[in-house]
Amino acid sequence: MRGGTNRPRTAAVAVLLALAAAGCGVRPTGVVDGGEPAKGLTKDLRIYYVRGSALQGVTRPDASIEEPNGALKLLSDTPDWAAERGLVNLVRLGPYWTSGTGHRITLHSPGASFDSPSDRLPNGQLVCTLARAQSFLHRDESIRPDDVRVSLDDGERTYGPYQCSQFLT
Repeated sequence: MRGGTNRPRTAAVAVLLALAAAGCGVRPTGVVDGGEPAKGLTKDLRIYYVRGSALQGVTRPDASIEEPNGALKLLSDTPDWAAERGLVNLVRLGPYWTSGTGHRITLHSPGASFDSPSDRLPNGQLVCTLARAQSFLHRDESIRPDDVRVSLDDGERTYGPYQCSQFLT
C-alpha cells in the first residue's frame, strides 16, 4: 500500500503549485501594441569620434552635407559637447579631397599617414565617417554604410578598400 500514500501527497503538491501560480498577482490583459519594429541603422548623418580605444558614432540630425568632404569638415570642427562626452578627433589631415561614386569612395590626402599601427583609430574615423556620408548622400539609392568601400590615398600608395565594420571590432 505504499504506492497509495504517495498519490495524495503528489496531488496535494500539484494543487498547491497551481494555487501559487494562479495567485501571483499577474492579471490578464488584452493585446498590447509594441510599436513599429526596429528598422536597423538610422539614415541620419553620423560622424565618428574616438572614446578611449574605440570608435563611437554620433548622429548629427541637424547637419546637412552636399558632398563627402562636408562630413570631414564636420569631423574637424568637433563641437564642445563632444569633448564633454569624452569624444576626441584623432584625424590630422593636410589638404584633401574625395572621389568616387556609389559604393566606392577614395580620400586623397598627399603626405598623410595611413600605414602606421597608431593610425588605426584615425583611419577608422575617416572610413566610417566617409562610408556614412556616402550612404547619407545616396539614401535614395538605398546604399547602406556597410556596402560602401573606402580607400585612403596618401599620394604614394592607396590603402584599402575598407569597410567601417573592420574598425568597429
